[in-house]
Amino acid sequence: MIKERDSEPLNPPFPIKEAGSNVKAGNISPGDPRGKRPPDVLQKFVGIFEEKGWLNQTLRIKHRDRRYRICCTEREFLVYRINDHCSVLPGFPGWSVCIVTHEQIVEDSDMSAFSSSEPSAHEWLRCIAEEDFELI
Repeated sequence: MIKERDSEPLNPPFPIKEAGSNVKAGNISPGDPRGKRPPDVLQKFVGIFEEKGWLNQTLRIKHRDRRYRICCTEREFLVYRINDHCSVLPGFPGWSVCIVTHEQIVEDSDMSAFSSSEPSAHEWLRCIAEEDFELI
């Protein structure tokens, strides 16, 4: 929290990252371009997965010519990118590119110092709702 000279702490209109951290944590404020709080976004994922009969299951999909594992429970939504070149990096089968819990939304762009071409949480919502992927 930000303090003004010996006064009460101010709540900033955006999440503040801890020093040395690239991960955005906590509730997203209404001023955030994504415009939704983590529990609201998670509830949308849960609703979609429940409606499609996929809740508490892991699906292997192909989206934008990339392979992923996706799963959703009432506690979290997770997208795991499958490393297409695992023979190049043995023991490194993939990495998380999107995690949504009641407390936070963590996207690939938040975890990397480089720009990311991975879909955002809201892009994943659209992709899954519209079934814009191939089951593999």
